[in-house]
Amino acid sequence: MMIYVGAVKRHPYVLIVLSGLLVCGAVWGVLGNKAPAENAAPAPIKVAVATVNSTPFTYYLDTIGELEALQEVGVPAEVGGRIVELPVTSGQRVERGQVLVRLNDARQRGERVRLQGELENAKVRLDRARQLASVSAMSKQEAGDAQSQYLTAKGALQALEAEIDQLTIRAPFAGTLGIRQVHLGQYVSQGQTLINLVGSQGFYVNFSVPEQALAYLAKDGAVEVALDSLPDQSTTAVITTLDPMLDRSRMINVQARLQQAPEAALPRMFARVRVPRASNQEVLTVPETAVTYSAYGEQMYIVQPGKDRQPPTARRIAVRTGERRDGQVIVEEGISPGDRIVVAGQIKLSDGAAIETVETSVLDPRKTTAQTGSSQ
Repeated sequence: MMIYVGAVKRHPYVLIVLSGLLVCGAVWGVLGNKAPAENAAPAPIKVAVATVNSTPFTYYLDTIGELEALQEVGVPAEVGGRIVELPVTSGQRVERGQVLVRLNDARQRGERVRLQGELENAKVRLDRARQLASVSAMSKQEAGDAQSQYLTAKGALQALEAEIDQLTIRAPFAGTLGIRQVHLGQYVSQGQTLINLVGSQGFYVNFSVPEQALAYLAKDGAVEVALDSLPDQSTTAVITTLDPMLDRSRMINVQARLQQAPEAALPRMFARVRVPRASNQEVLTVPETAVTYSAYGEQMYIVQPGKDRQPPTARRIAVRTGERRDGQVIVEEGISPGDRIVVAGQIKLSDGAAIETVETSVLDPRKTTAQTGSSQ
């Protein structure tokens, strides 16, 4: 032993070599124990999958429109005058012919009394002239003058009655009044709007479409209408009028009548109008969550069955998509009916990765979200 120690002292490099061998042996032992764990296959990634089926689909042309009441008017003053009676209030329901505003007509009423007297006198003179003319006691010229005087008096009274009628503003149709724009005692000018009146007969929707859309439009054709301010209250409208002329921007104006307007609908509300272009076209739709995007374009993962008891794998494929609607997207190229695709959980997937599948419905994105599993 003393000889070995002495030899080591005489040759120190021997100690260095022995130490290196011991370290290598320890490292080899550690790595050898870990190698089986690291070489084991990764656990399959849990994903939601669905089977692709064709489904009927309607293509639409979307545009913006505006509601217009079938009957709506800003009731004007036909003549100028001072308001002496205002028997209605803002928001009141009125019937056709009901008095809305009465202007000062005192002078006209006094004039009417005078003209009524003149008409009565003219009638008496006319009757007397006719009696005298019948016995040739009056010339035809004088009888004609009496007839003319009577008609003149009658016309003057009728003109005054019309003027008095203009001083009394009545509802042209039944409906609901807007906010009053005038007050008692106020002087108004001819043509000035006194109050708005909206009928209760329903609504039109007015919208414009490009001239290319004429192929999809026809009188009595149906369109879908939705109001942003009244969500979940969509309705249909029937086209009543197509403008016979394009405007300067090559658009055609269209008017359609709402079949059943929401109770809270108001004139001038914006509406989203959908014009059907093609109905019941068989297409392949998938949830938008099934499509991923990269520098190479739109992609999806399709399920490949496993072999020799191996789990299925996800194969990445390129696709071409089309129109999107309600969380669904049309796939125009890349998949076929019957394919099983990954609709959720693909965030950690790579091409060829092993997967654990959870079946869901490709047509219901809510189920897709609910059944998505986390990665293991």
